[in-house]
Amino acid sequence: MNGLKKIVSLAAIVVFFICFYSFMLTNGVFSGRFDNDPIGWYMLAKGIFCSLALYLLVRVLEFLVGVRETG
Repeated sequence: MNGLKKIVSLAAIVVFFICFYSFMLTNGVFSGRFDNDPIGWYMLAKGIFCSLALYLLVRVLEFLVGVRETG
């Protein structure tokens, strides 16, 4: 389970950074301006949600494995 936790945590970080980069790219931050683009905000929210969902999935799996081993 420890290996799965590392892999999923790394995947959550990668997903978040990809979505954050998309947010920065679509809002024009790299070109020195900030356009309030709804698609950029959607990508940021999607990255936060997906990263959190992956992290919580690992936490739930750890809990279920712990319950199974003790019970």
